[in-house]
Parts: sequence; structure tokens; C-alpha cells
Amino acid sequence: MKRIISLFLALALVLSMAACGNGKEKAPADTPDEGNAQLEQSAGEEEEADGEAVEITFATWAMENEMNKMVELYNASQDKVHVSLQVTPLSEYGTLMNAVLGTSEGPDVLWAGLQTRLWGNAGKLAELQERAAQDNLDFGVFLEYPLKQNYVGDKLYGLPCYTDSYAICYNKAIFDKYAVEYPKEGWSWNDYEAIAEELNTKIKAEGGSEFASAFSINEPAHGTLLLLTGNGAKLYNEDVTACALNVPESVEMLEMMRRMIASGAQADYDTLVETSPTSLFISGLAAMIVVCPDPGANGLFEGTAVKDSLEYIAFPNGPTSGTNYLSTVTMNNLVINSGTEKFDAAWDFVTWYTMDQKAMETFAQIEWHLPTNVNAFDAWKAFHDYAQVYAKEAERVVTIWDVPLCNYSCLGQISPNLIPVFNGEISAEEGLANLETAINELIAEEQGN
Repeated sequence: MKRIISLFLALALVLSMAACGNGKEKAPADTPDEGNAQLEQSAGEEEEADGEAVEITFATWAMENEMNKMVELYNASQDKVHVSLQVTPLSEYGTLMNAVLGTSEGPDVLWAGLQTRLWGNAGKLAELQERAAQDNLDFGVFLEYPLKQNYVGDKLYGLPCYTDSYAICYNKAIFDKYAVEYPKEGWSWNDYEAIAEELNTKIKAEGGSEFASAFSINEPAHGTLLLLTGNGAKLYNEDVTACALNVPESVEMLEMMRRMIASGAQADYDTLVETSPTSLFISGLAAMIVVCPDPGANGLFEGTAVKDSLEYIAFPNGPTSGTNYLSTVTMNNLVINSGTEKFDAAWDFVTWYTMDQKAMETFAQIEWHLPTNVNAFDAWKAFHDYAQVYAKEAERVVTIWDVPLCNYSCLGQISPNLIPVFNGEISAEEGLANLETAINELIAEEQGN
């Protein structure tokens, strides 16, 4: 433990010295009045004896340049708190945070994704509900499900910043080439299959080499799991006692995918392992893929032949559920270390970051994921040419991680148990039954049963 903590502190010192912004500049016109009012109430407790700003640390695992912009903006907005950024590689982040959270040796504020409820339940994060009520904060500005992921029972441990949602991206040039109509809003997965098969028939008739569909079934979190949850299934049941993927809706989706693979309309597993769906799409060899609002949906397409011929459309409605689901497996929240001795300053930074309009507009320029504060949507759409479909469907975002656990190992069971289904070796029912058993064993193990 001492070696891990020493490593963290050494890394933190180096990174904090390199972080931009010294907190001495002031921009009175940009100062958030509410943030200053909160700080004035606690100035006597936290302000340094010599009158200098309270120093706090903000830890993250990536996006150093982008995070520095946010830190600089905050430091320039007032003179009572000064934030220093600490960046730790993702591969080390969880281990280091586990070692120092809950103590004064850890950062004051930090990014937390799926770990939020896990760390909160373990007492490593500060509870925020009482302070939020005291400040009369309006949490109605946040999307429902990302906010929900910050609670364990009625205890709030973080505020959401962004989440992922998904859409179908299609290449109009391929549709035009084979004289197939584009997908239409309000379509279903039955429509998806019908369109893919129509394209496939015409591609084969003309000797083409394109795949009509390159759904990323080789990627469990952003592919196969989305296929199932896109029709209403959930990874876990409500009380987290069992896997909830083995339902008729999942059977339906797996059978649909297997039919398309068998006909050649959908790229098979081996092809997608060798060449990613995005690579196929960029090279003009895939008509439809799934994308979330990240560089793959914008920057990765810049300068490519498909940039001017692609279009985005919301996920199809489920053939059984009849409902459009935009599932999410990723979210990031701002949380406060329960061991901090500077809670008020940390709270001011967290609420500024997630609720101040200028902060949100700045973050919308530099962050590609879906904002969780609806007041950031207009700014986000203005800075990302692909944003409209995601913002339009934002209220439908449903998380598949609706649990207080952080069991990534469950994802590792998806591909081994479902690849035989896609390859036609076993039935969808058998594959889902095997998957259910494997995940239930992991749940029981993690809960100590």
C-alpha cells in the first residue's frame, strides 16, 4: 500500500507542476455569482491563512489538453479556489484511486465512471445529497439515467458530465449505387434486416464486394450487448441478483443477426476481428454501422471518401418491444473524495463544471460524448456536425449498467458464449442460456454468495 501511495503522490507532484493555469488571473465579467456566494460562506474554514486561494486537485485519466482548458477557465473565473490537474494513465488509474480515496492523500475531485456507485458504497466518496438540497440545486437539468447512476439508494455520490448513446451511420453512396432507398425515421429492426437483405441481393447480383451491415458483433460492449439491449434487454435484473439478457427479445435479435450473417448481408465475426467495422465503412465496404458520438463519428471520418456521403439515423425500434432504445455503457461523473479536507472548494468546482452555462458551453466544444445536462445540448450541436440525432434522442438514453457493481468481467462472457450462435453452431436459446449461467456465477462470486 505504501509503495502505491508513494507512486501516486510522486506522479501527482510532477503532473501538478506541469498543469496549466496559476489561478492568479481574474475575469470579473465571467465570475459565476452563485459559485462565489457558496465559497464566501465557507471562506473562513478553507481559505489559506495568508489569504491565498484554496488549493485543490482534480484527477483524471485522459484528455489532458481538454481538461486543462476547463481548469484554466475555472481558475480565471474567481480567486478563492485554485485547481491543479493530475493525469494518470487509465491502466493505473483505478488501482491508484483505490489506494488513496477516502484519505487526505487522494485528489479532492476526480473523474469516475462505472466506479461511482462502487466507490460510493465503499465510503470512498463524499455524500452530496445534503449539500445539494442545502444549495437548492435543480437536478432536473440532467438526463434521468446518467443521474441515477450516481445514487446508491438515496445517497448521491456524484454529478454526471457525459454519457454515450448510439446511432446507425449509413453510406448514402452505397445505397445510391444499388438503387436502394435510405432508412427512414421510425424504422424497426425488421426494417433494418429488410434493407440489409435488399442491398445484399443487389450487391451480389452486380458482383459487388460491400457488406450491407457491419454491426460490431466482435465488440461485446459496443456491439453484441447493444444488439440485445437495443431491443429492451438488460444486463442485470433490478436487484442485481441475475443476468437479464436471456429474454425473448434477445433471441429475436440473435436470430435476425444470424440470418443476415448466413446470407452475407452482415459481416461475420472473423471478418470483423480482422478488419473493424469502422475500417470497412471508411473504405466504402460497409453500408451501415453503429457509432457513438466519439471521434469515430466525426474526426475519424474527416478527410475520408465517405465524409460527404454519410448520414446518421436513430437506432431502429425493437421488433418485439416496439420501443426505440439508445443504450449506454459509458458515463463519466465528477465526484469528491470522502477524505478531502477542502469539501466546499471541491463542491464549488464540481457544480461549476456540471451546471455553469459557460463551463458547459466550453466543455461542449472539446468533448464529443453526449452531454448529460440538457442546457448544454445547443452548444454541443453547434460544435459537432453529427450531434443532431444524438441530442434529439437524448431523453431515450437508457443505461445497461443500472447496478451498484463494477463487474466488467461480465462483458468478457458475452463473446465466447454468443460467437457459436453467430456461426450457426448452437441456437440462440442455448447461447443465451450459457451466457446467463456464466454471468450469474460472476454475480454470485462478486456478492460473496
